[in-house]
Amino acid sequence: MTVAVAPEHGRAFASLAMQLHGEHPSFVPMLDAAYKQLHSRKNPFWKHARAERFVARQGGKVVGRIAACVDDDLRAAAPGCGVIGFFDTIDDQEVADALFAAAYAWLRNNGCTRARGPLQYSIHDTGGLLVDGFDTPAVVDTTWNPAYYGTLWDRAGWKGAQDMLAAAGALETGGPARGKRFAERARRKGASVRPIDIARFDDEVETLRRVYNAAWGDNWGHVPIAHDDFLYKARDLKAVHDPDLLRIAEVDGEPVGMFLGLPDLNGIVKRFSGKLFPWAWWHLLRAKKKCRRNRVVAMGVIPGYRMRGIEALLMHDAYTAFGDRYQWSEASWVLADNAPMLNGLAMYQLFPYKRWRIYERELS
Repeated sequence: MTVAVAPEHGRAFASLAMQLHGEHPSFVPMLDAAYKQLHSRKNPFWKHARAERFVARQGGKVVGRIAACVDDDLRAAAPGCGVIGFFDTIDDQEVADALFAAAYAWLRNNGCTRARGPLQYSIHDTGGLLVDGFDTPAVVDTTWNPAYYGTLWDRAGWKGAQDMLAAAGALETGGPARGKRFAERARRKGASVRPIDIARFDDEVETLRRVYNAAWGDNWGHVPIAHDDFLYKARDLKAVHDPDLLRIAEVDGEPVGMFLGLPDLNGIVKRFSGKLFPWAWWHLLRAKKKCRRNRVVAMGVIPGYRMRGIEALLMHDAYTAFGDRYQWSEASWVLADNAPMLNGLAMYQLFPYKRWRIYERELS
């Protein structure tokens, strides 16, 4: 049956993942509000990026979607590289190939010679194709897809560029004794950790941004994020943040590390099919108080201060702050070749259990 691909910015694009996978127990939809925030003209990302969204129809029925994006910040770091994301489809190679072809053509017309994905739409957003760990629910701001997606990408000629892991486990109240010893050693050498000051939210976010760019600067795929972009994302999460999960490490008053976590409220998001209004927002804020799961989104220390126990100090300080309120944690995404981070997480009984892959290919 003929596959027709055309640009689409409406519900046919936005709701397709829910239509395809909503019944699967591990799938959690993107919040409608988050989708709108991402695509809003107020999002400063669109000052340096542009994108097109497509859907595939077969026999008049929407059977797939894809987005292509050109980000000037990415192309400054990785010349000629564009992004593909929001890939969802039925298990049909013909449909997948038609979607890819439309995205490739758009990227080439916008000056790209190669592509990376899936990302929504940058390395700082949700991304990666799940390739292992399909039987457990997606945690806040992570992706889930069926196993056949990997086959569709492989057959289309994509090659894995970087794998990212999730490490998770039950939490020991107060953290392990070994972690405490490392943390105390770091304190004796002048390191300290403090929570962010919500009364100075914008200033604190800028501190986090500077640490983030410095600490992740030599990581695969990192693109420096601008002040306005980082602040826009942070304000979006302000209502559901937990102060105990936002920490800054300092040495002699100078910020050198950060710990950024979020309560895992995906159970509520799934229950209301990603729609916050009119009632889910109230339930979400109520669930935050009772939440027993969290996700460590980012934890890092800037070069020159690593391997001094500051990572352990950040972890131990967070554990001490939230006590026994959280009983389970996932740290993601961790680059698969980041052995020091994986070893540190293992000390806290957080072990790899999921794997995502970012692919690349030439557009010749």
